[in-house]
Amino acid sequence: MNSANTPPPAKESHLIGNLQRIQIKIPTDAPRDLKLDPLLVIFSRWRKEKEHPAEWVDLADYAHVPRGTGIVLVGQRCNLAFDMADPAPGILYTAKKGLAGSHTERLLTAFQWCLDLAQRLIAEPEFPPGVHLKTDGLTLLFNDRLETPNTPATDLQLRTAVEHVLTALYGQGGYEITPQSDPKQCYGFSVRVRTSQTLDGLLERARSVLLK
Repeated sequence: MNSANTPPPAKESHLIGNLQRIQIKIPTDAPRDLKLDPLLVIFSRWRKEKEHPAEWVDLADYAHVPRGTGIVLVGQRCNLAFDMADPAPGILYTAKKGLAGSHTERLLTAFQWCLDLAQRLIAEPEFPPGVHLKTDGLTLLFNDRLETPNTPATDLQLRTAVEHVLTALYGQGGYEITPQSDPKQCYGFSVRVRTSQTLDGLLERARSVLLK
């Protein structure tokens, strides 16, 4: 029983009623001066896939912006970019709508989409040769300042889901997370993985957990 001085546990719906906006960035070893024309070719072709569940609608080219958002394929449900911003160039997936279930289920779904699209992207013949994903870390952000502000209340509601998903992907004790400490920035984490994982293995684990 709670004492008079102990607040009751926060209810999941008290603050975060509809978790949708989740960003996952998988870094690569691409040089900062990488030419992004091949990504523009790939995303231009993908944009024509009218039946894709992401509902692609637009394509944005920011290749001229130093350390910017690179090439962005815009969808109704999500965006996919080859992002040149810090901490390193990489594949950036942004969920925007269509997620359902618990916070854990929504986060797992976002990871599955991210990994699936990343796997497909690096398999394209135009993907820059010599560029490889670095699966020993990633950046995870919740980029909705109204729904998920960078506050202790948000952390109380989402930290367990984040740790559950990362443990499912990387194993117990297989990762370290560093929170985004600046309250002016999005709530999220830098994730360092103790042992690099294959993209296929991560995707298989994400799918298997969702099927349980």
